[in-house]
Amino acid sequence: MKIISISFRVVVAAVALSATFAQGATAEALFGRGKTLLKQGDFQGALRKFTDAVRADRGNKEYARNYTMVRRIISLRNRLDLEQEPNRWEYVALALHAFYTSERIYPESLALGEKMHARLNNASTARMLAETQLAMGRNADAVDMLASLSSDKRTPATQALYGIALLRQGDIAEARQIANSIVAPGDAGPRMRYCLARLKAAVGNSAEALGLLEGCFQNVPPSLLADYKSHARQCEEFEKLIGTSGFDKVLKTKSKVAESKCSGGGNCAGCPNRENCKKSRM
Repeated sequence: MKIISISFRVVVAAVALSATFAQGATAEALFGRGKTLLKQGDFQGALRKFTDAVRADRGNKEYARNYTMVRRIISLRNRLDLEQEPNRWEYVALALHAFYTSERIYPESLALGEKMHARLNNASTARMLAETQLAMGRNADAVDMLASLSSDKRTPATQALYGIALLRQGDIAEARQIANSIVAPGDAGPRMRYCLARLKAAVGNSAEALGLLEGCFQNVPPSLLADYKSHARQCEEFEKLIGTSGFDKVLKTKSKVAESKCSGGGNCAGCPNRENCKKSRM
């Protein structure tokens, strides 16, 4: 009788453990499907999958965070189409663009970037649009757009991206001339430093590139640092530096910035308000 009782408890425990594993696998699969739909720009589909993932594993904070974020993004997308007040429209557009960029939903980022640049037409919108165009390999579009900027809208960041676009189009001499003419101002933010580092690396100015990249990492909020470093590891312009001792050393750089508390979230990564954050601006 005792043996039967023990065996029964073992079976029950095994079934419970199996159910737990099955639930975890299901939640993980649902979440993965949600991320795939999100990258495809299917926000409602992604929200449904994230909802199912949260129901399957209510203790997983990452599932809950993505569910909450996508709900917020859907609300902002609906609001953008209806917003009439210019400053509020810009705020919503910047929030959405930051999210699209962080999740690498490039078609949405491109469409919104074009709309923002047509409407606002400033250095920031030019820089954001150019970054997306370069990420999508639309180098000729980036050249045309950046070349058309008036002198008062050109910044070291936009010029650096212009040089990158020219270099990708084969205009090495012009790209090198631009790279040699740009000097980062003392108060340059992380985005500007990163753009300049890309161009300097692309034309072979490795020491300058590494110095700028280090300065970029030091001035990025801690929760955004991993995003920057991940991009740098995959960035076409840093290809010749990747794997070198200098690059590996720079990748160990820590942020010197205190984390922002403005969003009310757990961190800045993926925050739809981060484009408005002074710490993350160029």
